[in-house]
Order: sequence, then structure tokens, then C-alpha cells
Amino acid sequence: MKSFIISILILGSLSLAAQGKKKSFWQTLKGEELETSMSFLPFGTHYTSLEFNEVWYTTFNYKSIEFIGFKNSFNELAVGLSYKREIGITQKLSLIYGIGIMYGYHGQLVDVETIPFRKTFLFKGEINPLAGLTLDYRIAEKISFQLALSPAVGIYGFRYLL
Repeated sequence: MKSFIISILILGSLSLAAQGKKKSFWQTLKGEELETSMSFLPFGTHYTSLEFNEVWYTTFNYKSIEFIGFKNSFNELAVGLSYKREIGITQKLSLIYGIGIMYGYHGQLVDVETIPFRKTFLFKGEINPLAGLTLDYRIAEKISFQLALSPAVGIYGFRYLL
């Protein structure tokens, strides 16, 4: 996963340099503010079981601040708030990264093997950290296909720019 992220960042910086937009590595890594949008990523799978899940991951994003609601692995509502940035790789493909907090797992994430630091205070309480990467591929002027990856699950769906 680390090599995948590093490869995407290097590709992104090479792509930007090739387009004549000379940015430093850190400017590229910082990315750009997200456009106001709504996302609906209804399906996904856990990495450990590869079973198909209905997650109904729904977001509203305003200037990189994202409000999140989804059905978690325990069939309960989970909500979150995150901050996201976008790194353009090509004209249609971008990498979105984000960090934030979520509520709705009630300490149950300590048993998920793919989550780093799962046995620490970060995942034992009611509010937990949230982090992930999203590949965003623009298929129309205001619509893109998204594949979102977190330490425990990969989900996919669509984003609509408002």
C-alpha cells in the first residue's frame, strides 16, 4: 500500500511538471481544495473476507470539508467529518486523500486486523480516527467514478459536482 501511494504521488508530480505547471513535491502533495460535491458509494468489500457489502456511503463536501454518513459493518449508522485534498494526476484522474473523525463503531474496531494501532485508545472509544485515499475518474463534466480505500474496506460509486 505504501509503494502504491508513493507511486501515485510521483506520477502526479511528473504529470504536473509535464503540463508546464512547475510545482515542488510539497506543493503537489498539498493538493488542491475539493470542488463542492456529493458522493454516493453504495457498495464495497472488506479486505479480509472479500464479501460484498452494502455500505451506502454518502457524503456532502464543501471546500474540502466533508460530512459523511454510512452503514458500518455492524449494520449501524456511522457518521463522520473529514478534511480532504485532491492531487491531479491527469486531466481526468485524481487522487483524493483525507483525515477526520467518525462515530458509530462503539469500540468494535479494536478487533479489525487490517487497522493500524487498533489496540490503542484511538479505537477503543466512541469517536475514532478516519483516513483514506480515493481514486476519482471524471467520466463527464460533473460526474466521476470513485474508488475509496481505507485500512479495512474498499468502496466504490459516483461523485456529482454541484
